[in-house]
Amino acid sequence: MRDAQADIGRRVWTTCPRCADQDGCPTCAAGGSCEVHWRFLLAAEGRRLFVQCPGCRHRWWHDTGFGAGDRPLDLDALPDFPAPGRAVV
Repeated sequence: MRDAQADIGRRVWTTCPRCADQDGCPTCAAGGSCEVHWRFLLAAEGRRLFVQCPGCRHRWWHDTGFGAGDRPLDLDALPDFPAPGRAVV
């Protein structure tokens, strides 16, 4: 059954873990966005996407591997400053 949140205007291009409908497509094999092998984008949470395959209707969370949550832990750490009145060399 097609998810109620499925909207053709919100699409993502990723491989469906259940069906192999992208096999043999030269555009998909090259990492492109063909007009046939897209998935419904149902929700997004940081770097994870909740998608549905329009062919087999399978729904799953897809981790994109980039985006929110991939920053180094110490990126926002403040540097040590010298005490007031001390010269900086």
